[in-house]
Amino acid sequence: MELIGLTTINPIVFYTGKISGYITWIILSLMLFDINLIERRLVCYNNYASVIILFVGLLFTVISLINLGKSIRLGLPTDDTKLKTNGIYKISRNPMYVGFDLITIASIVFTLHWLVIILGIYSLITYHLIIKGEEAFMLKRFSNEYEEYQLKVRRYL
Repeated sequence: MELIGLTTINPIVFYTGKISGYITWIILSLMLFDINLIERRLVCYNNYASVIILFVGLLFTVISLINLGKSIRLGLPTDDTKLKTNGIYKISRNPMYVGFDLITIASIVFTLHWLVIILGIYSLITYHLIIKGEEAFMLKRFSNEYEEYQLKVRRYL
């Protein structure tokens, strides 16, 4: 099984966007363990809101990873795959990206730091562009089956 496939967008944007999101997650993780790399702004309830968003994001990510099983890869597959429409994929066509986006949003809400906000927004935009590219790929690969799936299930939630 290949783990790295073709990128749906410019590879530099693809990887820098993903890394930007990962950086926000690392900052959040460290700050949750009281390792403060940056100064954060405390606003009423942003601790609670960010932890709830983080939990829901982790839940979406883990469940989608379980549903994907051996189909997980970074980028588009070059080998034969099956269209996943069961489990959490009945709720969202992109539950893993929903999870990733929620974790990034949790990082932004928790820190409210300009650097995390910029990196997070860049990551969110990149993931949206990746999804648009993946949808074009899915339409080519699965045609009518994917079109029907698009009509039944929303892109995000």
